[in-house]
Amino acid sequence: MATVSLLGRVLNKSDYVTDLKKIKELAQQHRDDFEVLSYMLDFHTDVTDKQIDDWVDSIAEPIADAIDCTQCANCCSTLDVYLTQDDAKRFSPVVDIPLETIIDHESAKKVDEWGKFKISPCVFLKDKMCTIYEHRPDGCRRYPVFTPDFRWTLDDITEGAPICPIIFNVLMTLYQRIDELYKK
Repeated sequence: MATVSLLGRVLNKSDYVTDLKKIKELAQQHRDDFEVLSYMLDFHTDVTDKQIDDWVDSIAEPIADAIDCTQCANCCSTLDVYLTQDDAKRFSPVVDIPLETIIDHESAKKVDEWGKFKISPCVFLKDKMCTIYEHRPDGCRRYPVFTPDFRWTLDDITEGAPICPIIFNVLMTLYQRIDELYKK
């Protein structure tokens, strides 16, 4: 398997599922497939973490480029946004809200984080657009993150499949390509 390319055919934008209701439904239907994917990646130690990360990056890049997050913003509507002090310093000059009214330190400490936004959906989300986009928290800048260490973070990534069209489409594409390799 280590010498086989997973790049496969290039998908068109129309090949990706972006309807949030459909993604939620399909992610639940394919949950076992995602677990099998995790098992396949764990079982094949002949494939290095770097190879897996390279495959995932090659699959994720065109999907992320094809899917317009401003048409979705589901992550901003549903996920907890954890913050660092640097995040707060970055966005505090551009917000009119006192930080203590929007940042929860107590619940964040329970998961070893500095802070998190108290409100969901995000208080800075307006019409599926981030009003502090240039100053947004680092976690928002990186979401969704697949690499490094895809093999070891796959279970956490899978939790995002019902929420994020990019995550769902990356996992489905990767599963299909790896499954095809094993059928050969």
